Amino acid sequence: MYGTVSQLCNRLKAQFEGDQKITLIIWRKEDVMRVMGEEHVTGETAAEIVCDLATWDRDAKHEAGVGAETLRILADNIRHSAGWRNRPVTLSASDVEILVKAAGRQPVAGAGKETDAIQEALRRAYLAVNQ
Repeated sequence: MYGTVSQLCNRLKAQFEGDQKITLIIWRKEDVMRVMGEEHVTGETAAEIVCDLATWDRDAKHEAGVGAETLRILADNIRHSAGWRNRPVTLSASDVEILVKAAGRQPVAGAGKETDAIQEALRRAYLAVNQ
């Protein structure tokens, strides 16, 4: 579960009987930052880790557990993903020129060379970004 204290209390009341015994383990971004202390995780990354934990189903949490090693793996995944999205890619100046001219307008189907050039530049840009 992920959300505010009020939201979680409402969900707990809806899912469990009032007299049912359960164990509740809570992770806040401050907890993540404390456990990962030497790794200098930012508050933003710690908050993203807490949010990611909510995407796991209950069985996965029971089987894998959520401890320092799990937090490290999640942090590494977040860092890798951020690095991949923000990495530099190389496009030729002519492809950039074609794409800039094409931006904001829809090429007319059957426009021949212009449409072909745009499609080819898009293909090369797609390949550069997804290498």
